[in-house]
Amino acid sequence: MRRAAIIAVLLLSVLAALFFQRNPVTGGAQRYATTVAASAGGVYLTLRSLNAFLSTAQEIEVGGTFLVSGTAHPSKALEPVDDTVERVAGLVFFVMVATGVLSVAMGPASALGYAMLTLAAALWLVTARGGQGARVARRLGWYGAFLGLAVPLSFLLAALLSELMTASVMAQNAAILTEITAQADPALVPEAPDNGWLPDIGGMWDDLDRYRSLAGGIYARADELIASLISILAVFLFRLLILPALLMGGLLVVARNLARPAS
Repeated sequence: MRRAAIIAVLLLSVLAALFFQRNPVTGGAQRYATTVAASAGGVYLTLRSLNAFLSTAQEIEVGGTFLVSGTAHPSKALEPVDDTVERVAGLVFFVMVATGVLSVAMGPASALGYAMLTLAAALWLVTARGGQGARVARRLGWYGAFLGLAVPLSFLLAALLSELMTASVMAQNAAILTEITAQADPALVPEAPDNGWLPDIGGMWDDLDRYRSLAGGIYARADELIASLISILAVFLFRLLILPALLMGGLLVVARNLARPAS
């Protein structure tokens, strides 16, 4: 009976290793990583647009045509906000790349785990139940099962749990970010004239005043903006690293205990 079970594990492991792309657990984990990557990509593009907006605001001011009224803020006041947005954008880009790598590597990693499980089952069949061969097969089998099944299962469970835990926080802060950056469009920046004063100088000053007001509004809500960015970044890290790591850590403890020879 036990030998039949080992043979069944061997056959199923071979099939799982060969057809890992059709594994529903691995496929669910890959879709979760792809979803996080797409969400991070949208936030990254928003932050880079905001970064371009603030950088252009500083350049215009340096040129002497922007932020000259009493209600305006000098470029040095906008620079810390711009630098913070740029750094958070870099971290979000890291999350986006990391999730993309996980999405691609999840399938081959699970196939490797099932290959280890196949080798463990074969080793168990050709060696005695006792001795060094059986101990190696036991360890190889449980660690292979961890890599092939527990790792993608951790991300699949994280997909279900993280949505319940962080959906409201993500929605609230994403709404704040969208509201603040809704009008932060670099295309709104008027082109500076090349040949002195242009006939449409009134329209140019209207555009500059509007752009100044937009940048001043972002500066006025800088604290709220930064707090939202930190919260969004924390949600991404929780979904990608912290929660899957906690789940994998628990499953790894189980695998290590099961891999130890029975006393």
